[in-house]
Amino acid sequence: MSRFPCGVAVVATLVLSSAEVAAQARVVRHPSASLGSERIFSVLLPSGYSDSDQRYPVVYLFHGGGQDHTAFMARAIFPALARKQEAIFVMPAADRNYSSLSVDGQARYNAYVASELVDYVDANYRTIASPQSRAIAGISMGGRIATMTALQHPQRFGVVGAFSAALSFSAALSLSAALRTDANETVAGAAGSPTYFYVSCGTSDSLLPASQQFVRRLAELKLAHEYHEIPGGEHTWNVWDEELRVFFSVLAKRENWRRSGP
Repeated sequence: MSRFPCGVAVVATLVLSSAEVAAQARVVRHPSASLGSERIFSVLLPSGYSDSDQRYPVVYLFHGGGQDHTAFMARAIFPALARKQEAIFVMPAADRNYSSLSVDGQARYNAYVASELVDYVDANYRTIASPQSRAIAGISMGGRIATMTALQHPQRFGVVGAFSAALSFSAALSLSAALRTDANETVAGAAGSPTYFYVSCGTSDSLLPASQQFVRRLAELKLAHEYHEIPGGEHTWNVWDEELRVFFSVLAKRENWRRSGP
């Protein structure tokens, strides 16, 4: 029997899958009163979103420095991986100069995320509008945004994913003296937070000391967390692709993560 028809079927399936993903992806622009500018984010909706009245948990994902709101969707592994989670994924275009902002400037952006952005998404999509069903995560600079936002606004997010996060505990990081202690102080201010922290970093990543120090502070303050060091892992997508998969499995096991109804 000829194998040609089988090959055609496979190609059609792949094309259909790509079309389905594209149909559920959007780029959204909305004004921010606090930042005084228009903000952009990509949103990926669950496959059955348009055919039901179900509500879904939300994952806010932040890209690294020099990237934008297309970073995650551009990864070959991500769209299919995300679609398995039955969640709404919001991927903002963070300020490209976020890392060079002052402590106050970064705090203003973090407040925008925790208030205006979350409120906008809850008002315009069928979300489960509770911290237990709301996660925030990011890679490198985005890991810093996710972590600092959750620490500064602990009642807004139930889970944080910090992948190779550019936190500023170590003087070895190329950050100003004013920034080197802000993460340490912010963790202290979040004592008693119910947020769960998933932290990971490769052992060959220059940001490893910052992740280690962050986890020590979480432990000292008895903040719920888990920590993973990836042997030989560098500051690359080879680490982050897999860590996103693991993080999503952690979310799926969380109590109340998918508790919803019409």
